[in-house]
Amino acid sequence: MKKNIFVYILVINIFILFCLCLETIKIRWQFSQEYENNAYLKVANNKLTEINFSLKTEYHHLSSPAKVERHAKEMLHMVEITKAINITYEK
Repeated sequence: MKKNIFVYILVINIFILFCLCLETIKIRWQFSQEYENNAYLKVANNKLTEINFSLKTEYHHLSSPAKVERHAKEMLHMVEITKAINITYEK
């Protein structure tokens, strides 16, 4: 009788140990997946930071007063005001 109980407890302990081993393997696999995901996100973040920097640089270049003035003179054929002209309307 005691031998049957001992075998039964031994089988239960082996089953619990097997389940714990499987859970450990699963958790390690999840850790490796999260590590790879973290590395990918860091690379993507660096690329987006570079793109953001280049877009900010382009924005400041395009909105600079000298660029706007050159575009107005060359493309729109505007001229700089050299003297003030007063126009009066009579009724």
